[in-house]
Amino acid sequence: MNLLWKKDIPGAQKILIGTFMLWMLGALVPIFFRSFVPTQQWQKMAWGISLLLTAVSAIWLRALYRKNLWRPSGPWLTYGPFKRLLMAPLCMAFFVVVVWLNVAVTLPLGYTSLVHAKVTRSASVEKKRGSGRSCKHQIEIPDMRYLFFEFCVNADNFDTLPKGPVPAELSIRRSFFGDHIHALRLNAATQSAAP
Repeated sequence: MNLLWKKDIPGAQKILIGTFMLWMLGALVPIFFRSFVPTQQWQKMAWGISLLLTAVSAIWLRALYRKNLWRPSGPWLTYGPFKRLLMAPLCMAFFVVVVWLNVAVTLPLGYTSLVHAKVTRSASVEKKRGSGRSCKHQIEIPDMRYLFFEFCVNADNFDTLPKGPVPAELSIRRSFFGDHIHALRLNAATQSAAP
């Protein structure tokens, strides 16, 4: 484990590093699973929870530092007081976003996958070219306003879709936290797609 910490690192700092690594890995989930849309209410609550968890973490980190159970390392030691004053809020903001991704998307997606109600609803969808390598052909659902939402289809299905809005039926796994768009059936083209 010398890759993550040195031999003389206190146990509390090892727990801190391990916890932070788990939060970082959890924050990657929305990048790979993009068909979950948290509710607006839950997104707002997740910001509050993220700010609270970050504040508690900062207080805990300060307490560990005063007890000499946590020692900064890496480039932090070479920074002067002014640079540390600038970097501290940036690090805190980054951690708030990482925690928010976990609380707003990763944990609710896991919960919704296990505990959900199956719902279908009608919607108007349009084809859209994606910018990333993993999802070049997408179906856009205009009333799904969420930054990380993508519904990918293969190139063959994409090319057969007409331009403009197409009526579709969405198959949704719904929980308190949000909707996981599981599949959709295009009414006009009588085709179905799944992410």
